[in-house]
Amino acid sequence: MNTVIIKDKSELLQYKQQILTLFSDAYGQELSETLWDWAYIENPFGNPYVALAFDDGLVAHYAVIPYPLSDNTGLQYKSFLSMTTMVAQTHRKYGLFTKLATAVYEELKRDGADWVMGFPNQSSAPGFRKRLGWEILDPDCVVSIGQTELAKIFHLESSKDVDSCSRIFANLSDKKLREWRLSKPGAKYVWQDGLAYKKYNGQIDIIYYQSPDSLKNLPTASVYNLLVPRNLIKDNDTVTFEYMFGGLSLNSHFIPDTVHRQMCLSDVF
Repeated sequence: MNTVIIKDKSELLQYKQQILTLFSDAYGQELSETLWDWAYIENPFGNPYVALAFDDGLVAHYAVIPYPLSDNTGLQYKSFLSMTTMVAQTHRKYGLFTKLATAVYEELKRDGADWVMGFPNQSSAPGFRKRLGWEILDPDCVVSIGQTELAKIFHLESSKDVDSCSRIFANLSDKKLREWRLSKPGAKYVWQDGLAYKKYNGQIDIIYYQSPDSLKNLPTASVYNLLVPRNLIKDNDTVTFEYMFGGLSLNSHFIPDTVHRQMCLSDVF
């Protein structure tokens, strides 16, 4: 079996069709070419890191894309988002996921990356935690709520002690990051004074808010969907699904709970 590590967009394009085919085999559905191009090729923050395993064709794939986070001082971190892990049905249980991910992390660390992060699903989270050493938080929740409940949640957010809750976040107020993130294919986003959202079937998905005060710019809707920590949820009936978040320190110490998780991070692929 042959393994290849790719850190160049032009080289990665040579394997595009094989990757799309493997995705269909692994997940039983088609992968949007325009979405793949946007995440891997059009990303303005550098090259993706992709590990491919071949055994009479492409049989496994692990990849990360650059997705910078910032802190309250304006410092930007060289962080990467884990994406589209896949192994052909014929080659599972051979440790390929661990082998490829470890190879990618070694390259990232050598090249000065701060950390890798991501939103593993329920089935992959144990592997990330046990085999790769990720720290993974208890699940966050996507909730579907009305205006009254929205106001309560963001009152709790506003009342937090900012000094004791050092935030690291995807800063969409940065034009470069905002223009790329809000150009994701298949969605039409609105940006207004520190707030990003999209409308869908009469509902509003809150993609990003710079501060709770930004939410005053939201238009009226019957339902608002947003990603919040589980401890802010008082009514489990509002939860539509869960997101697990975690990551691995490379050249900088990574504390997942300091990251402000919003849909601009979780809803990338």
